[in-house]
Amino acid sequence: MLRNPHDCDRCGATIRPGDEYAALDGITPDGDLRTLLCASCSRALSRFLDGE
Repeated sequence: MLRNPHDCDRCGATIRPGDEYAALDGITPDGDLRTLLCASCSRALSRFLDGE
C-alpha cells in the first residue's frame, strides 16, 4: 500500500494512496528494478503480455 503519492513510471500520472496500481519487480542486467504503474498503464501492459 502506498503511503505517499508516486508518479507512474510509464505515463507520469500521479498514483495516490488508495488508488489502484501495479507494482512490478524485474531483474535487469544492472540489478533489480522496481516499477509502479497506474491502473491504465497496468492494463495496457497486461494486454501486451497477453499478445493483444
